[in-house]
Amino acid sequence: MDHRAVPLEVLRDFVRSQTELSSIRQVAAEVGLGRTTLHNFVTGETRPHPRVRRLLALWYLQKLEQAPDMDVARPYAAALEILLSDVPEERRRAAQETVLELLAETHSDAGAGAPRWLELLRTHPRLLARVSPG
Repeated sequence: MDHRAVPLEVLRDFVRSQTELSSIRQVAAEVGLGRTTLHNFVTGETRPHPRVRRLLALWYLQKLEQAPDMDVARPYAAALEILLSDVPEERRRAAQETVLELLAETHSDAGAGAPRWLELLRTHPRLLARVSPG
C-alpha cells in the first residue's frame, strides 16, 4: 500500500491509540518526530506537514505489517458488522462473503492487490466471527 493512500483520520486515530498504550514521547521517538509535533497532530491542532504525514504513514504501514492477524482484521470486521447489522442473522455470513468478494474484485479491477485485511477476512472466516456487535 502506498503511504499516501492512508487517510489522515486513520493515522490520527492510530497514533492516538498508540500514545494511549505507551506515551507521546515513546511514539514520537519511534516515528522520528518531536513530542510537540506529534502532540499537535494527535489533538488535531494542525494539519501535518507532508514530511510529517509521510513519516507517520510509513510508520503506520510498518506497524500494520507487524501486527497480529486479528489486530489487522478487527476494524474491518467491525465495519462489516455495522454495515450488515440489519441483515437477518441467518443471511449475514453470505452477505459478508458477497461484500468481501466485491471488494476483492474492485481492488483487482483497479490493478491493485488485495490489502492484507481483505485477504485475512476472505481466507479466515473465524476472524469475522470474533467481532462482537457494538
